[in-house]
Amino acid sequence: MNIPLATMLLVVTTFTSPAPSVNGVKIVTRQVTAGFTDTRTEYLAADRLRNEWQSQMRDRTGPPMATIILRGEHNRVFVLDMQAHEYTSYETDTRGTTVGIKPRPTIDSGGTLQIWIENTDTGERKEIFGHMARHIITHERRVAGPKACSKPSESETDGWYIDGAILPEWRRDKKDSLGVVVATEVSAASTDKCYNKMDKIEVHRSGTETGFPVKVLTTLRSQVTEADGTQHMLSSTWGSEVVELQEGPLELSLFEVPKDFQRVDVLKSWAVPPPRPLTGWEWFKEKVQEFFR
Repeated sequence: MNIPLATMLLVVTTFTSPAPSVNGVKIVTRQVTAGFTDTRTEYLAADRLRNEWQSQMRDRTGPPMATIILRGEHNRVFVLDMQAHEYTSYETDTRGTTVGIKPRPTIDSGGTLQIWIENTDTGERKEIFGHMARHIITHERRVAGPKACSKPSESETDGWYIDGAILPEWRRDKKDSLGVVVATEVSAASTDKCYNKMDKIEVHRSGTETGFPVKVLTTLRSQVTEADGTQHMLSSTWGSEVVELQEGPLELSLFEVPKDFQRVDVLKSWAVPPPRPLTGWEWFKEKVQEFFR
């Protein structure tokens, strides 16, 4: 049987046509703190993000999770439980505040937190994932003034950094980004003197610029006050390392909720209900930061 050439070409094209894609980068990062381990896979493009993670605390492993963010005038966020085939969804504004949710009001504490950040380039260089990485040591000192609710602390980060241009512009560190520090002293009771208060933040930067961190180790030292008023220094260390980095096309299907997933209001396995979807690592870091405030 003779098959027309046009038909044969159509069949070949059908089987070889690539899936719709978008240019971006895939980053796999392993983060370790004490007995807590988190491996996160990020797919980043100009207007979208997919974040996959599965946390492990010693002999306990959480379910595989994923977050998809479609950026726009309002960001559309989808949080997926890959094991239960469930997802929840909501929208945020450009600052990350959930649309329709009135943010918790804060008041000025009357105090100021001075943050001094110094980046020192050691001059060491090595190639990582085809990019020239710089070895930079960062010293950060936080000084809490009178009436401030934040806690004084010092930290040192030993890191290797590559050019941040591999990331989409929205994902790169902003040179003038100060962030927001809300000092609450982990208080659940509204009677706490620092409940819902915010310090004035003044950030002072010096030294070289960093870039995208491919390997960092941070040691934090902070003064802790016990219930009886005694004080002592507490030290903790955590680190992260990029174990895979790929630049190139990403399939658009990565940024879509699978059709067999069921939408729910709250994920059964989600320890922190919407609208605060944190990865296991982000949740842990937030608890650490709360502890030292």
